[in-house]
Amino acid sequence: VSSTQIGMSNVDRREFASRFAILASGAVLAGDIVGANALDFDAFEKGEVEKDVEKCNPKLDPKCIPKLSDDEALCQYGGSGQKRGEACRRVKQAGGTLPEVKKEKSLGGAYAM
Repeated sequence: VSSTQIGMSNVDRREFASRFAILASGAVLAGDIVGANALDFDAFEKGEVEKDVEKCNPKLDPKCIPKLSDDEALCQYGGSGQKRGEACRRVKQAGGTLPEVKKEKSLGGAYAM
């Protein structure tokens, strides 16, 4: 008994191989389309984020972070020292606002040690 009589004939094998090749190429093409859509969504999302940053209003949105110049950033967030003092002076001369000084109440007592 030959192997072709027990299993698939040569014609069936060729037909199976051609159908498998068609299905495999279809799956690869479908994967490429999904990947292209993902790239388009990333570009869309990036554009939306940029629009939100441009329309940022710190008075209305607490999560909004205003764009600061180097001097403003150093004045507001820098450690105390001569460079920070000079930056605050330049901000004040340019008509900008200086950061508010927060006076916090000391806990006192044993915590003050």
